This record gives sequence, C-alpha cells and structure tokens, in this order.
Amino acid sequence: MPNLSTIEEEIYTHEHLWRSASRLLEHAEAQIEGSFYFLLPSLLMSFTAFEAFVNFCGFVLLPELWKEEKKHFKGKGIEGKLDEIVARLPNFTWRKGELPYQRIRNLEDFRDIVSHGKVVATQYVADRKEDGSHFQFKHSWDTYLSVDAVKSARADIKSFCQSLLVELRKHSDHLHLNFNAFEGSLASGTGISKHG
Repeated sequence: MPNLSTIEEEIYTHEHLWRSASRLLEHAEAQIEGSFYFLLPSLLMSFTAFEAFVNFCGFVLLPELWKEEKKHFKGKGIEGKLDEIVARLPNFTWRKGELPYQRIRNLEDFRDIVSHGKVVATQYVADRKEDGSHFQFKHSWDTYLSVDAVKSARADIKSFCQSLLVELRKHSDHLHLNFNAFEGSLASGTGISKHG
C-alpha cells in the first residue's frame, strides 16, 4: 500500500536573493582589490530581491491576479505592480518622489544599465602620461558601486519593504508576514498523508 502525501510548499525567492546579495556584500567589504566584482552583483541582486518582494506582496494580497501576473502587468513595470498593491492598502503612504522609494526607483536605472550591457563609448581630451593614467575608463554605474552606496541602497529597500509588510499584515494572515522584510524563512511547506 503506497504512502502518499499531498504537499503544498512555497519558496520565497526574495529571501534567497537578499541573502545572496548580503553574502556578496560581505565579500566586497573583505576585499581590498576586486570589491567591484562583488558590489555590482550584490546591488543588482538586492534590486531583484526588491522586485521579488513586490511579487510576494502581490501573491499574498491578490493571489488570483498574481496567477497571471505577467499578462496583467505587461509593460507596467514594478511601479504598476506597486500601484495595484497599494490601492488595496488604504493606510499605506507611498511617497513616490521621496526617500526611500525615490532611491529605489533610481536603482531601476542601474539594473537596466547592467542588464542591457551596452558598450559605453566616450571621447575626451587628456594629457598623455607614460603610466597610462590619462585613461579614465568611467562607466555610468560607477556612482552606484561603493560599499557605502550599496549599503545605503539596501537600507532603503529594506525600509520601504518593511513599511509595506507592516501594512500587509493588516490584510493577510499569511505566515511569512510574521517575519520582518528579508528576515524570513527561505521556504515553507505542509503535507497531508494519504493512504491508498
């Protein structure tokens, strides 16, 4: 006689991405040279964790709508998703043009710079030096990629997400909402045994 169980599980992508980004930031802080190679993916992953958190909020608050999330939000971006979520949270104050959200919104530009991977071509005049230091090799992502800048961006993300989560708790009893933003379990599951 088979021993079967019906399993329901949820994997919280935002938690995995946030922890990955945290680990990369730890490596960047430990590096003297080469920290750039940890900062860039840490910030990129932090922003994708934010996007995944927004999807988690939609999944919890509007499960039927989020079943066809791609279809419903095509061309509306992360802000379109947030508009839909916030419309269901009347006590949530979303100040789009103010901190911390405005800095998070600016990170979308960083994500696009990295994701689209275009060649950055510039032309300038410089005094030629024997050691080659007349080359600048500046990239538009440089302003985003210091340890302090990444920490600040992550603090903004966490602050905004925490405020959203606190309001979500008033509208849903989903167990993962018992945790603070990005401090929850990586997954949850339940199983019901059935005997055939």
